[in-house]
Amino acid sequence: MLIDMHAHTRAISICCKLFAEDVIASAKQAGLDGMVLTNHYTKSYVKEDGPEGLAKRYIEEYHRAAALGALQGFAVLFGIEVTMEQYPKVHMLIYGVSEQFLLDNPELYELSQSELYALVKQAGGILVQAHPHRKADRLLDTSLMDGIEISCHPLYNGTCLNALSAIAKRDGLILTCGGDYHADTYRPQCGAYIPDTVTDTASLANYLISTPSVTLLVQEVDGSAPFTYTFERTKSRK
Repeated sequence: MLIDMHAHTRAISICCKLFAEDVIASAKQAGLDGMVLTNHYTKSYVKEDGPEGLAKRYIEEYHRAAALGALQGFAVLFGIEVTMEQYPKVHMLIYGVSEQFLLDNPELYELSQSELYALVKQAGGILVQAHPHRKADRLLDTSLMDGIEISCHPLYNGTCLNALSAIAKRDGLILTCGGDYHADTYRPQCGAYIPDTVTDTASLANYLISTPSVTLLVQEVDGSAPFTYTFERTKSRK
């Protein structure tokens, strides 16, 4: 099945213009079978209920979106896009962790990259830097992450597919693909093809970390027709 690895809903990610119902509808219309809901998790979203309240609201929105998806045969998996306070222009995607992980660590945004990576790995998850070449080269230490993302968001210069796939091959990283859809542009057709046996975030992370190759659907930001790209990992560090 084809799954968008990077998706948002307005109930949490205020930069997104659509609520879960319409995000799912647009993804289905684009031919997707599912998405990982990676809403923003950032200190600026903390309200009077504190970090614990943000974590609770975040999980509640995931459950709401997953239930809506289930009614339509559309998979919605749990993920997190965290912004570390040390790197306000860098976004890190977390796959494979449970909802309890977030409840137990509601102040993820206060961690350094090394602390975040260690915590995610301890919980059985993987850490992927989102759109590291968007606008500028903001790639962090690749030894403290599992992968990097090809982003098909239409508002930016390009996907940087060639440059990022070369880095991933050099450093033994996973390569993922996501639309980062905010409903401020057309809905890109993109994602990763994963086995139908992948039904939750834990099995998604296990598949990505263990597979020697992954096939992505990539749509360049000029709106040209999407194309498939099969990424072969040259080595594995984990």
